[in-house]
Formats: sequence, C-alpha cells, structure tokens
Amino acid sequence: MANKKGRINEIVQRNLSEIILYKLKAPITQFASVNEVRVSDDYSYCKVYVSHIDPNKADELVSYLNHNKGKIRTLLAQTLSIYKTPELSFLKDETYEKGKKIDDLIDKALNEKPLTLKDLEEKEKKEAKKTKKASPKKTVKAAKKTTAKKKTATRKKSAKTSA
Repeated sequence: MANKKGRINEIVQRNLSEIILYKLKAPITQFASVNEVRVSDDYSYCKVYVSHIDPNKADELVSYLNHNKGKIRTLLAQTLSIYKTPELSFLKDETYEKGKKIDDLIDKALNEKPLTLKDLEEKEKKEAKKTKKASPKKTVKAAKKTTAKKKTATRKKSAKTSA
C-alpha cells in the first residue's frame, strides 16, 4: 500500500486503453494510445493524455473522446472497483513533439561549429561593410559641392573651346 495513487493511475490507464481500443467501435480509435493518466488526490478528476499514430489525427481523436467521455466513464465504472469513478478529460499528449524539438536542438548544437571571439569580430566587420556599401548616402552639402564643381568644370571647358 505504499503507492496507492500510482497503482490507481496504472489501473485506470490500462482499463481506458482497453475501452478505447476494443469497446469503442470508431475507426479513429484503432490506432490510439493512452500515454499517461493523472488522477487527482481525491480520485474525482482524471486527465488522460492520448496520442494517435498519425499526428494529424490526434486533435480529431481528442475531440471524439471528449465528446464521448460520458460513455467511456460508464464503461470505466463497470471495470473499476473503487468508490468514485473519476471525471475524465482527454488531452493531446505532446511529449513526443517536445522531445523531438529538444533532440533537434541538441543535434544542431553538436553539429554546429562553436563561434569564437575572432569569428564574432569578423562577422561584425562584414556586417559593418555591408551596411556601408548598402547605403552610400551623400549629405546635402556634399551633393551641392559636387554639382558646383561640375558646373565650374564645364564652364572652364566651354571657355577654353571658345577662346
């Protein structure tokens, strides 16, 4: 009797798996799995984490199970021998997706070359050069000076050719 709550969780999980796979006749439940069950301390509420072999159908499975949770609870009450059958709420189990994201991040970190201080300085220099090349804006005064120089140069040429 050391871990009564843990045993209840296991019994509820096993019974719900059998009910969902074998007693519900919907095609969506054929490839469903009950990954985890969390029963509250007073055994009145139960969160059931389910997944589907096709991740695209997991949301459809959760909505189907939540829609039929009264029937499932009745079937569960027939198999359990506890005083109070918990109220069920079905949730999509996202531990696989979270684990995959963590694995991808670890793989990326292992395969990626670590940046050194020298690499960071070179990167900053390249970015500084790109910003200078990308926006060679002249000030208004500089633009007036160049146009004035061009005008004087053309006047001098025209004066030489006419003289």
